[in-house]
Amino acid sequence: MNKQSDNQEKLPSNPFNKLIRRIWYVFLAIGSIGLLLQNKFEIKETFWIISVSTLFLAFFCAVILFNKSFQFAERILYTIATIVLMFVYPHWLDIPAYLTNNYRVVEGVPTEFEYRSPYKAGRYLHVEISNVELKLPSSIPNMESDNWFVIHYLPYSKFIIDYKIISKQEGK
Repeated sequence: MNKQSDNQEKLPSNPFNKLIRRIWYVFLAIGSIGLLLQNKFEIKETFWIISVSTLFLAFFCAVILFNKSFQFAERILYTIATIVLMFVYPHWLDIPAYLTNNYRVVEGVPTEFEYRSPYKAGRYLHVEISNVELKLPSSIPNMESDNWFVIHYLPYSKFIIDYKIISKQEGK
Protein backbone atom coordinates (compact mmCIF):
# COMPACT_ATOMS: atom_id res chain seq x y z
CA MET A 1 0.00 0.00 0.00
CA ASN A 2 2.91 2.35 0.61
CA LYS A 3 4.06 1.94 -2.97
CA GLN A 4 0.63 2.99 -4.29
CA SER A 5 0.49 6.11 -2.13
CA ASP A 6 4.05 7.06 -3.18
CA ASN A 7 3.12 6.69 -6.83
CA GLN A 8 -0.02 8.77 -6.40
CA GLU A 9 1.94 11.62 -4.81
CA LYS A 10 4.29 11.83 -7.80
CA LEU A 11 3.00 13.77 -10.76
CA PRO A 12 2.80 11.90 -14.05
CA SER A 13 5.78 12.27 -16.37
CA ASN A 14 4.73 14.61 -19.13
CA PRO A 15 6.62 14.60 -22.49
CA PHE A 16 6.20 18.38 -22.72
CA ASN A 17 7.85 18.81 -19.30
CA LYS A 18 10.75 16.58 -20.34
CA LEU A 19 11.20 18.64 -23.49
CA ILE A 20 11.18 21.94 -21.55
CA ARG A 21 13.77 20.59 -19.08
CA ARG A 22 16.01 19.40 -21.90
CA ILE A 23 15.77 22.69 -23.75
CA TRP A 24 16.66 24.56 -20.54
CA TYR A 25 19.77 22.38 -20.11
CA VAL A 26 20.74 22.82 -23.78
CA PHE A 27 20.70 26.62 -23.43
CA LEU A 28 22.61 26.33 -20.16
CA ALA A 29 25.30 24.33 -22.00
CA ILE A 30 25.38 26.73 -24.97
CA GLY A 31 25.80 29.74 -22.69
CA SER A 32 28.51 28.02 -20.67
CA ILE A 33 30.48 27.10 -23.79
CA GLY A 34 30.11 30.69 -25.04
CA LEU A 35 31.51 31.98 -21.74
CA LEU A 36 34.49 29.65 -21.99
CA LEU A 37 35.23 30.77 -25.54
CA GLN A 38 34.65 34.52 -25.18
CA ASN A 39 38.33 35.28 -24.48
CA LYS A 40 39.68 32.71 -26.90
CA PHE A 41 38.08 34.09 -30.04
CA GLU A 42 37.88 37.68 -31.17
CA ILE A 43 34.34 37.54 -32.50
CA LYS A 44 31.27 39.44 -31.42
CA GLU A 45 29.09 36.40 -32.02
CA THR A 46 30.17 34.99 -28.65
CA PHE A 47 28.40 37.96 -27.04
CA TRP A 48 25.20 36.99 -28.86
CA ILE A 49 25.59 33.31 -28.00
CA ILE A 50 25.86 34.14 -24.30
CA SER A 51 23.12 36.82 -24.30
CA VAL A 52 20.52 34.94 -26.31
CA SER A 53 21.08 31.68 -24.44
CA THR A 54 20.56 33.54 -21.14
CA LEU A 55 17.31 35.06 -22.40
CA PHE A 56 16.07 31.64 -23.54
CA LEU A 57 17.01 30.21 -20.13
CA ALA A 58 14.85 32.90 -18.54
CA PHE A 59 11.95 32.21 -20.92
CA PHE A 60 11.99 28.46 -20.30
CA CYS A 61 12.36 29.07 -16.58
CA ALA A 62 9.17 31.14 -16.72
CA VAL A 63 7.44 28.28 -18.54
CA ILE A 64 8.57 25.89 -15.81
CA LEU A 65 7.61 28.33 -13.04
CA PHE A 66 4.04 28.87 -14.24
CA ASN A 67 3.39 25.31 -15.38
CA LYS A 68 1.62 23.61 -12.46
CA SER A 69 2.47 20.13 -13.71
CA PHE A 70 6.06 20.65 -12.51
CA GLN A 71 6.64 19.91 -8.85
CA PHE A 72 6.88 22.97 -6.61
CA ALA A 73 10.45 22.22 -5.51
CA GLU A 74 11.52 21.76 -9.13
CA ARG A 75 9.99 25.09 -10.14
CA ILE A 76 11.81 26.87 -7.30
CA LEU A 77 15.12 25.14 -8.15
CA TYR A 78 15.00 26.16 -11.84
CA THR A 79 14.00 29.71 -10.88
CA ILE A 80 16.84 30.14 -8.39
CA ALA A 81 19.38 28.65 -10.83
CA THR A 82 18.24 30.95 -13.63
CA ILE A 83 18.29 34.08 -11.44
CA VAL A 84 21.78 33.26 -10.18
CA LEU A 85 23.03 32.71 -13.74
CA MET A 86 21.49 35.98 -14.91
CA PHE A 87 23.31 37.91 -12.18
CA VAL A 88 26.62 36.09 -12.58
CA TYR A 89 26.64 36.51 -16.39
CA PRO A 90 25.08 39.93 -17.13
CA HIS A 91 25.66 39.86 -20.89
CA TRP A 92 21.92 40.08 -21.54
CA LEU A 93 21.85 43.51 -19.87
CA ASP A 94 24.21 44.82 -22.55
CA ILE A 95 21.92 44.06 -25.50
CA PRO A 96 20.47 47.64 -25.63
CA ALA A 97 23.97 49.15 -25.40
CA TYR A 98 25.20 46.85 -28.16
CA LEU A 99 22.27 47.63 -30.48
CA THR A 100 22.63 51.39 -29.99
CA ASN A 101 26.46 51.36 -30.15
CA ASN A 102 26.51 52.87 -26.67
CA TYR A 103 29.91 51.49 -25.68
CA ARG A 104 32.13 52.65 -22.87
CA VAL A 105 35.64 53.72 -23.80
CA VAL A 106 38.76 53.60 -21.68
CA GLU A 107 42.10 54.99 -22.81
CA GLY A 108 45.55 54.99 -21.31
CA VAL A 109 48.55 52.98 -20.24
CA PRO A 110 47.61 49.93 -18.15
CA THR A 111 48.42 49.98 -14.44
CA GLU A 112 48.03 46.18 -14.44
CA PHE A 113 49.18 44.08 -17.38
CA GLU A 114 49.35 40.29 -17.22
CA TYR A 115 48.81 37.32 -19.49
CA ARG A 116 46.64 34.72 -17.76
CA SER A 117 45.51 31.24 -18.66
CA PRO A 118 42.72 29.86 -16.44
CA TYR A 119 41.53 26.31 -16.95
CA LYS A 120 41.06 25.41 -20.59
CA ALA A 121 39.34 28.66 -21.47
CA GLY A 122 42.41 29.90 -23.25
CA ARG A 123 44.94 32.57 -22.62
CA TYR A 124 43.92 36.21 -22.31
CA LEU A 125 45.50 39.54 -21.47
CA HIS A 126 44.29 41.04 -18.20
CA VAL A 127 44.65 44.84 -18.17
CA GLU A 128 43.56 47.54 -15.78
CA ILE A 129 43.23 51.07 -17.11
CA SER A 130 41.73 53.91 -15.04
CA ASN A 131 40.46 51.39 -12.45
CA VAL A 132 38.62 49.36 -15.11
CA GLU A 133 39.67 45.70 -15.33
CA LEU A 134 39.24 44.08 -18.75
CA LYS A 135 40.15 40.83 -20.48
CA LEU A 136 41.55 41.21 -23.98
CA PRO A 137 41.57 38.23 -26.38
CA SER A 138 44.44 35.81 -26.65
CA SER A 139 45.35 36.82 -30.20
CA ILE A 140 47.26 39.85 -28.90
CA PRO A 141 50.99 39.21 -29.25
CA ASN A 142 53.30 39.54 -26.26
CA MET A 143 54.19 43.20 -25.86
CA GLU A 144 55.40 45.79 -23.46
CA SER A 145 52.97 47.20 -20.92
CA ASP A 146 53.90 50.81 -21.73
CA ASN A 147 51.73 50.95 -24.86
CA TRP A 148 48.63 53.15 -25.08
CA PHE A 149 45.36 51.22 -25.14
CA VAL A 150 41.99 52.43 -26.50
CA ILE A 151 39.29 49.91 -25.59
CA HIS A 152 35.56 50.00 -26.42
CA TYR A 153 33.56 47.67 -24.16
CA LEU A 154 30.03 46.99 -22.97
CA PRO A 155 29.13 48.40 -19.54
CA TYR A 156 27.78 45.40 -17.60
CA SER A 157 29.63 42.39 -18.97
CA LYS A 158 32.77 44.34 -19.93
CA PHE A 159 32.71 42.46 -23.22
CA ILE A 160 35.36 43.95 -25.52
CA ILE A 161 33.87 45.32 -28.74
CA ASP A 162 36.95 46.93 -30.22
CA TYR A 163 40.45 47.89 -29.14
CA LYS A 164 43.58 49.57 -30.44
CA ILE A 165 47.07 49.30 -29.06
CA ILE A 166 49.35 52.12 -30.11
CA SER A 167 52.58 53.64 -28.86
CA LYS A 168 52.54 56.08 -25.96
CA GLN A 169 53.48 58.96 -28.23
CA GLU A 170 50.57 58.30 -30.63
CA GLY A 171 48.08 58.04 -27.77
CA LYS A 172 48.74 61.39 -26.19
